[in-house]
Amino acid sequence: MSCALAVLPGNLVAEGTAVPDHIFSPTHGPPATQSLGQAASTAPGLPLCHILCVEDDEGQLQLLGRQTEAQVSGRAVVHLLRSGAVALQRLADLQRSGESIAMVLAGDVATSAQLGQWSQPGQRGLDFLTEVHRRLPQAAKVLLMTAASSEALGEAFSRGVAQAGLSHLLLKPVAEPQLRLMVESLLLTHALQHTQEQLVGTLREQQRELDVLNLNLESRIRERTMALEEANRRLSQLAVTDGLTGLYNHRYLQEHLILEVERSLRTGIPLGMLMIDVDHFRLYNNRFGHQTGDEVLRRVARLIGEHRRVNDVVARYGGEEFALLLINADHRVALRIAERLRARVCAEPFPETRDMPLGTLTISVGVASCPVDGTTAVGLIEAADAALFRAKHAGRNTVRVAGQVEMEASAQDSASDLRAITLS
Repeated sequence: MSCALAVLPGNLVAEGTAVPDHIFSPTHGPPATQSLGQAASTAPGLPLCHILCVEDDEGQLQLLGRQTEAQVSGRAVVHLLRSGAVALQRLADLQRSGESIAMVLAGDVATSAQLGQWSQPGQRGLDFLTEVHRRLPQAAKVLLMTAASSEALGEAFSRGVAQAGLSHLLLKPVAEPQLRLMVESLLLTHALQHTQEQLVGTLREQQRELDVLNLNLESRIRERTMALEEANRRLSQLAVTDGLTGLYNHRYLQEHLILEVERSLRTGIPLGMLMIDVDHFRLYNNRFGHQTGDEVLRRVARLIGEHRRVNDVVARYGGEEFALLLINADHRVALRIAERLRARVCAEPFPETRDMPLGTLTISVGVASCPVDGTTAVGLIEAADAALFRAKHAGRNTVRVAGQVEMEASAQDSASDLRAITLS
């Protein structure tokens, strides 16, 4: 289907008389009315656009319309307008409707303010195109002039480029080959610009979608990273935590004890160690069951934790044995803490303890200190363990300090000598 050559209704104000524009369609015969936005079909893949031809000379306007319509052939709607004011209104209406305007061709046309005024050749058309350029800078602007001197034409074109973004200047009457080449070139340029704008719009939309995807991906990565870090933290914590009591386990104690012994030797600050064993626990566990025994171990762990200072470390050494590392604690300080802990456990009302050998649940504690009793982690453990062994053999529910075995032996010898003298 060929394009419709149309002029939409408008008014021309001249000498106080309203002169209506004509609706002209040489392709389809007699005049017919076409509403704003009604579009002719376009060639496949090309957008429908609009061309505004503005000229106050009726004959020139009709000739320009026929020549332009023959060239656009279904790719544009051509508007013939004899008034600058009506043309600007048409331009505004098309813009509001979102229509694409490819070019504006303007001859000797006046706006309402210029009616009856004399001007230089091409000046009124140039002023009109300047206003069009202000409103629609991307559309091509073509100035139509009557024959004039080369200087006048050059000056008009220079002003047009500077003021109105003028792309072409043609002399009236316009030669059809010249018009055909110009219209074809401008329509192709318009189509390319439209395609470029669509591509840019598509790329921007895709970029927005990509940005959203990236944000979502970054958010998910952050969430997964945080979850992974939390899982690793928990795994690391589980690797050094005793599952029953929640205290540090044997592995952590061994690793941490090495560091603390090295620090004690380097700084001269003593490191105390308590080895703690629940007395007769196997008997209790066998008599009342493992669940009751587990609850006892958890309560003993809690009581030991209550006696831990800020920098001290409590760990389950294994079975019913616990260890307490005391930072900056010599024999005197460690012994005081051990006695206080032993008395607290002895006073705790554990369930089902009346049949225990001592009538209640108790602990025995061995005390050692670095560097006095050992200068290595292994040596310190052996010293505390030996003191614990002596506490067990001393009747349980007692505290023994490493390095005091000679004193205890001397005391026992003195007691034996005293008994012998008494008997004799």
